[in-house]
Amino acid sequence: MNIDYELKDGVLKVFKELDVDYDVAFDCACSELVSSPQENLVIDLSHINHITSTFIGLMAVTFFQAQSCGKTISVIARGAVLNTLRLAGFANFMSLTDSQRLKAVK
Repeated sequence: MNIDYELKDGVLKVFKELDVDYDVAFDCACSELVSSPQENLVIDLSHINHITSTFIGLMAVTFFQAQSCGKTISVIARGAVLNTLRLAGFANFMSLTDSQRLKAVK
């Protein structure tokens, strides 16, 4: 059985490439993330290599939903996914962390 998403302690880990037109499960997982009791939330994309504009839009919506609840969201990503998020301007309103640098620090 493959696990596409895992939500635990305010961290949403994504294991499925976000390269399709739309995924209801990702949208639901993001809603559950915002509903979690933690105030500092994380979307961990360090296990994937692709993300499309549809998912970038869903992540932006998730950020603004969290913000309206007084919560923050940061993203952990690497490579092309991290670069895509930077190009989309996410660094202007949320923390982006390079998972490769996290591994080097540990």
